[in-house]
Formats: sequence, C-alpha cells, structure tokens
Amino acid sequence: MSIKKVASGAQHTLALSVCGKVYGWGDAESGKIGRMLNTRNKDAQALKIEKVGAKNAIDIFCGNQHSFYINDKNQVFSWGLNNHGQLGLGNKFNSSVPARVNGLDPFQGDYVVELAGGEHHSIARTKDGAIYCFGRNDEGQVGCGDTYGEWRKKKAIADEEARQAKEAEEARKAAEAAAEAQKAEEQPAQENGDANGTANAEMNGEAT
Repeated sequence: MSIKKVASGAQHTLALSVCGKVYGWGDAESGKIGRMLNTRNKDAQALKIEKVGAKNAIDIFCGNQHSFYINDKNQVFSWGLNNHGQLGLGNKFNSSVPARVNGLDPFQGDYVVELAGGEHHSIARTKDGAIYCFGRNDEGQVGCGDTYGEWRKKKAIADEEARQAKEAEEARKAAEAAAEAQKAEEQPAQENGDANGTANAEMNGEAT
C-alpha cells in the first residue's frame, strides 16, 4: 500500500492511498475515524489502522474532531462530530460513516478543492476561489461579519416579538380580571341600595 497524503485532527489521523482508499485511526469518539467502538477493548481497537467507508477518494482533510474527503467526482463527504453543524449536512447529528455534503456539490464547472476544519467550524474553497463556511459562529469564526448569522438574528427577533405578544396578552387578561372583580364588588352594593330604597318606600307608604 502506497500513501499519498496524511491528515490529522486533534486526536485522530487519516491516510489516503494512491488507489483512493482512506484509512483512519486514533480517538474514535463521535465517529471521526469512520467507525464507532463500543467494545471493552475500544482503545486497542482505535489504534488499528482500518479503512473508512470512502470510495475513489482524491483528497482528505481533518478538523479537530471531524473529517472530510473529496472523491473523483469532486463531491465532498464528511463524518465525525457535528454538534454545531460543522459537517455541513444541514443537521447536528454525529456520523461515523462518510455522508455526502450536497450543498458543496459541483456547480457550473466549479467544485471544492480544499477544506479546513477548526474545533467546531469548517471552511471550503472552490477551484474558482469561492469560500463556504459553516458550523459554530459564537466568535465570528465563519466570517459572516457578526457572531450570530442571519438565522439566529431572525430567531432572536421572532423570540422578542413572541415575548412582547405574550406580555401584552397577560396584561389584557389581567385588566379583564380586574374589571370583572370591580364589577363583582359593585353589584352587591347596587343590590343593597335598591333593597334599601324599596324598604324605605314601603315604610313611607305604611306611614301614610
């Protein structure tokens, strides 16, 4: 077996052979070496260099706790830790097997040629120089110019509008309850006044 490239993350390593096969070893947590180890001797198993489920790979890349490969069709696949969407799959589920990143498929002759992964975010560069970033952005690491991103901005606005609507509804209910309570207090007083008026009228009639 002849190796053409080696890539490493924080605690795992990948190797790419000249025939397009990918091998992984190291810490198996989150599936970043392409397999999950649930046996008692998982530490010993993690040291074994075994093939990842990759086909016709032409390049490999690693983030801290996640991995990527590009195949001969210039399609991108990712696996490993995905708690902040750093795999680019549109969800936050970890994966122990390579999953195709559809959002990075070749488009109009342009395709991804390089990837880099941080601790919880990833960056892809295309042949024509376009840059795509995804994953955690609490420190602005995906380069959107802020620390939230458009989706989180919209969600924050929606949450604030919902909070204000809830407070307004609670205030309305409280005002209605207060009005009902005041009405309930006034009703007996009015009834007593009517009763007293009737009694006085009867007494006056008897006196006459």
